[in-house]
Amino acid sequence: MKKIYLIATVLLAFLLQGCTNLHEEILNEQDNSSLVSNPSNAAMVAAPAYAALRDLMSDGGSWKVTECCTDEAIFPTRGSDWNDVNNRTLFWHTYDATNTVVRNTWNGLMQHVTSCNVALNYLGNMEQTDDVKEYMNEVTVLRSLFMYYLMDYYGHFPFREASETDYSSKPTILSRVDALARIIKDLQTVIPNLKEKGAVPYGRVTKATAQTILAHVYLNYQVFTGKAPAFTDGESKWDEVISLCDDIIKSGKYQLADDYWKMFLSDNADYCDKTEGILPIIYDQATGTGGSNWLNMALHYSMTFNNFKSFWNGCCTTPTFVDSWDPSDPRYTSDRLKSQIGFNIGIIGGQQYSIAGEKLKTRQGKDLNFTKEFSVDNATEEQGYRVVKFAPNPDYQWGSGSDNDVMFYRYSDIYLMRGEAKFRKGDDIAGAVEDINAVRKARGVKEYASSGLTLASFYKERGYEFYWEGMARRDDMVRFNHYCEARYNVEETPAYKILFPIPQTALEANSDLQQNEGY
Repeated sequence: MKKIYLIATVLLAFLLQGCTNLHEEILNEQDNSSLVSNPSNAAMVAAPAYAALRDLMSDGGSWKVTECCTDEAIFPTRGSDWNDVNNRTLFWHTYDATNTVVRNTWNGLMQHVTSCNVALNYLGNMEQTDDVKEYMNEVTVLRSLFMYYLMDYYGHFPFREASETDYSSKPTILSRVDALARIIKDLQTVIPNLKEKGAVPYGRVTKATAQTILAHVYLNYQVFTGKAPAFTDGESKWDEVISLCDDIIKSGKYQLADDYWKMFLSDNADYCDKTEGILPIIYDQATGTGGSNWLNMALHYSMTFNNFKSFWNGCCTTPTFVDSWDPSDPRYTSDRLKSQIGFNIGIIGGQQYSIAGEKLKTRQGKDLNFTKEFSVDNATEEQGYRVVKFAPNPDYQWGSGSDNDVMFYRYSDIYLMRGEAKFRKGDDIAGAVEDINAVRKARGVKEYASSGLTLASFYKERGYEFYWEGMARRDDMVRFNHYCEARYNVEETPAYKILFPIPQTALEANSDLQQNEGY
């Protein structure tokens, strides 16, 4: 089914024109021309802020930082292939201020905040029609999301108001405390004025989008206000998490998917819009906005099929994560496309075969038998279980990229956040059981009895539900006090490493920035 995108609004603007050219066009307008003063162009002005969402799933920045410092993903060095010290140090937690992934993520998030500010500046100078006001609220939410990850990953960062256009003056440095307060204030301000799902086209920010971001802020509030690595002295906001999730659930706008893997197929927009999609990130290769090379970067060279002729044998998952599963969980793997592509989607291990059923081989002629174990700095071709979370279109006409829309926030997250908050608060264990079981029932796995539910149950469930989706694995490991623990191929981590270093290039560019403690 052909995807239906934002009807004559945001995505049409940046899909057809390209976000980079559009951004440059807006920035080059210095004469108050109709482009940036006409309220009918509000969608076009907001487009770069929306386009920035795609960077959250970048394997060179935000996605890699969120996933590859955890037990879910790694790019091991394989002989002369993938020989990148930045990947190794990210996984080992030995990163420093020169790590390029840490730097690229910082640069990207800072640029995205700026894109939002540019849009807010121009929108704020337009005639304040209802449409313009709606886009201003939506872009404010997007800016809050990017600021959230800057605050989460790095603690403090430079910030300008949208109205501050004198770039010869230094920006304010927001401390983590100040950034936290500002993000909460901005989201609380716009939430009452945002539209519900269905009142704006698919792909636009809604009230639930802002509420979900704010719920994540409150879910991790104890981390942001406490001392690493356990954060027991931090202030908790469990009631606030529960209230926000209650509101989303009671809205009746969303439902848990009855087919987990259908949310990750190549043409998933319509199904996700009807079920769990709270913040879709839209991709379409035909218009130049294809998604990440999920297959290319993970699958072995010999696993090619149809138009996919070049795989790179890169990233894999870890034994720590694989061993946490009951393989009978439908989220672990699915063979629904195997007859067309030769492999299952989900977690991929063991001997691999072609579509014709022939054993695949490594370049050295060995059986391509994926093993759980691997070496970080000298892995062989077949080491490491692979992951294909975003399923390919078997008839895809391109050999890389993807058309899968990414549901950066999904409805199941609302139940799991609310259940965790109820459990941590301690006065509604029955409600916590109901919430986690709502997700497990929808996924077709055994439900918990009240006596069997622990806090660790929520940590594991979030891993089963959201692996490789780039949203929260690092945050989950930190919040459950697992980030600093020794695990497969990773030694125990000093607590200061929970915050990433401020990149050296940023320190050199702004003397008001201070390096995070320990680096």
